[in-house]
Amino acid sequence: MPMQFDEFVKELDTVIRATPKIERTSASGKQVTWSANDRKAAVTLAPPLNVSVELGGADSREQTTWYPVDAALVPVVSGRILRYLGQN
Repeated sequence: MPMQFDEFVKELDTVIRATPKIERTSASGKQVTWSANDRKAAVTLAPPLNVSVELGGADSREQTTWYPVDAALVPVVSGRILRYLGQN
């Protein structure tokens, strides 16, 4: 059975929020946003089972990358978000 979006986001959130100075600024059924250092990272459900990872902020152009919802990609996506937010 494939991983569901809410499970994927919960695992991402656990990794990302374990790092000080990162705040989850919003969460809905289809999107979660974290922020730090005037930057933001948003993970949005892209049906059927993909996510769009948007990285942006005051000091950079927005970047969007698509990933399948897969437990094996939690370290990849969380690492990319942490590096972008300047915490890793």
